[in-house]
Amino acid sequence: MKKHLDPLGKMLVQAGVLDETRLSDVLAQQRHSLPVASLCYVLGHADEEALARVLSKQRGVPGLVLERSIIRLDVIADVPYELALRAGVLPVREDEGRVFVATEDPHKAEPLNEIQFLKGKVVVPHIALRVSVARAIRGCYAIRERGGEYWYGTRALPGELREPAGVMWVVSDVDELPGDLLQSTGPLPARKIDEPPKPPVRTETPRAPGTSLDWAIEEASAGLLEEEGSDTLEGDDDESAPATHSGRSGARVTREGPPKILIVDDDFATRHLLVKLLEQATYTCETAASGMEAVKRLKSSPPDLVVIDVMLPEINGFQICRSIKRSYKYQHIPVILTSAVIDSARVTEELLTKYSADAYFEKPIATDRLMRSVETLLGARVSGPARPARDDSFDRALELYRRGEIDQAIALLRSGLQVDPLSTRHHFVLANLLQRKNEIYEAIDEYESTVNLKPDYFPALSRLAYLYYKKGFSARAIETWRRALPHCPDPNIRQNIESFMRKLIAKMQWDG
Repeated sequence: MKKHLDPLGKMLVQAGVLDETRLSDVLAQQRHSLPVASLCYVLGHADEEALARVLSKQRGVPGLVLERSIIRLDVIADVPYELALRAGVLPVREDEGRVFVATEDPHKAEPLNEIQFLKGKVVVPHIALRVSVARAIRGCYAIRERGGEYWYGTRALPGELREPAGVMWVVSDVDELPGDLLQSTGPLPARKIDEPPKPPVRTETPRAPGTSLDWAIEEASAGLLEEEGSDTLEGDDDESAPATHSGRSGARVTREGPPKILIVDDDFATRHLLVKLLEQATYTCETAASGMEAVKRLKSSPPDLVVIDVMLPEINGFQICRSIKRSYKYQHIPVILTSAVIDSARVTEELLTKYSADAYFEKPIATDRLMRSVETLLGARVSGPARPARDDSFDRALELYRRGEIDQAIALLRSGLQVDPLSTRHHFVLANLLQRKNEIYEAIDEYESTVNLKPDYFPALSRLAYLYYKKGFSARAIETWRRALPHCPDPNIRQNIESFMRKLIAKMQWDG
């Protein structure tokens, strides 16, 4: 047997799923349209669960056994059948911020990004057999077309449906999975390598128990505060400044001079056209060419109105719109979404309602209609209630942490993120506290939010990479450490990371 021709076949033999005779049978009958694992399943040489385990180990993400799963069909409502079938991706479960997806290729970014765009949530990929994904896609959409509520895998029983969101049957060599979301049949043993580098712990200058912050929380948070500047809106220092609002619960601080409009688009010609148009109407304009730049401008000097393209590099327009509208601090700002004709079919009334956009225009933009919309939205401002006090949830949370009241500190940080979901320091310190409580998946979410807002922040990148590794996502860990290396301030830590990455890559090649 030519082992070098098929790494997965070698892994199946090593795992005891196949013997060499059966693998030779599979390779002899293999067709280009059907991968080795799916062919093993079709020929009856191995069951789906064993194959999903090996695929999970090979690709570094959890495996999903669809024949044991139950899918609530409203999860596929936003995803066209043609996209699911063409890309081999199927949403199987969702919660408030995430959508869990079965896919034959978890590292094929385009379809996963498209689902993230359509659902407005973080996509968590799980690898599954190609034949199982294709069968589940056809079954789910056919049953939903007939008005059905659930799709049941061939080995799933109605009695296993203990909660309305459905059942995901996950197998993985990951050491721990979130029990409230997933049913796991247990971990596979993994060959150990050296422990990855962790952020250094300072031992000098000991402090009294219960009063000392973790050094990363203390110093990194202070650094973030210096870089982010004030968390207050422009004009907050003026206690006598009147406040107005546009029918929303947030507070608007009035400014002298014409209203300021933030224009966000990665196309220079579009930005130039809108600036010229709006400045002729005596508005003040600022521009941004990416989602990240838009967030920075929004935080440093909040505008009176935002015009933003839905398809942007780094953070898309829908995500920014949602953050603005969910924030007590910024939700008074009207948001006008725009999109190119090629993307307009994706922008439905349901999506606009979901993200609370104030208006939408397809490109090429009808400038007369746009100007009327801008005038209407800015003219809707009326006298509002007194401005709320400056949010001090971050400082209060740190004080609670110093007293050892971690749960209360976490609750305060989360309430602060309701006021300002763009606060990097809230996300980062919340991630640290969740990691301390061993709520690893929640900590990963917060570290990811931190690096989305601040891509060069080494403490968040390095901790995120470590948690990816701890949960068995080796490929993601390596990718994140690579992103972190250029921003590492300590040559010794950089050397340790590079050394560990080489060992981890060698292990993955040896296993595969």
